[in-house]
Amino acid sequence: MNKEMNMEEFRKQAAELLRAGKPLTGTDGIFTPLIKQVLEASLEGELDTHLKEEKPLKKNRRNGRTQKISKVL
Repeated sequence: MNKEMNMEEFRKQAAELLRAGKPLTGTDGIFTPLIKQVLEASLEGELDTHLKEEKPLKKNRRNGRTQKISKVL
């Protein structure tokens, strides 16, 4: 399916496939393309929000800037 789904076209296709006895979900499910598009859009939005957030500069303890303290046995 293309990036943006035509909802009217999807509705007609879904009705036809439902009458034909196709499953609603699963690999060949009627709603699978719609679910895929919704999930991809939400993940893309979440990633965009995460990347746009301004975070204060903090020292990263995993980049070697701080010395690890070893425990004495």
